[in-house]
Amino acid sequence: MSSSPKRLERSDRNRVIAGLFGGLGEYLNVDPNILRLAGVALLIVAPAVTVLLYTIGVLLVPKSGGKPYIGPEIEMSAVGPAIVGVVLVFLGTALMSPFLAAAGIWFSPITIRTTLLTVSFAAGALLFLIGAVILLTHLRRL
Repeated sequence: MSSSPKRLERSDRNRVIAGLFGGLGEYLNVDPNILRLAGVALLIVAPAVTVLLYTIGVLLVPKSGGKPYIGPEIEMSAVGPAIVGVVLVFLGTALMSPFLAAAGIWFSPITIRTTLLTVSFAAGALLFLIGAVILLTHLRRL
């Protein structure tokens, strides 16, 4: 009686976005909700990095019975929108970070610097949200 080795695949049954944590949970024999909580905690601490890692995971780990989107042949219909979403999330994070680094700005008088940082933050937040919507919408279809 030979059993085939376990294969890491995204779950069709236990999915919230793309089934990555569900598949990891099945592969590691761990409750996927624990992995999801760890993912949310990482998302709070480092949102751009978490989005990038999750997207790469979805593109590299195949669906149950399928093939990965990135391999010897790249399926651009799947990878293209994901790349656009990740780039927008990174740009948004980069534009928001100077505002967050200058936390004392809330109590300073309005200056050109304050205005530029506020506009940068608003533009960054908008880009981040647009990128996140594109990415989530696309990853749910994969």
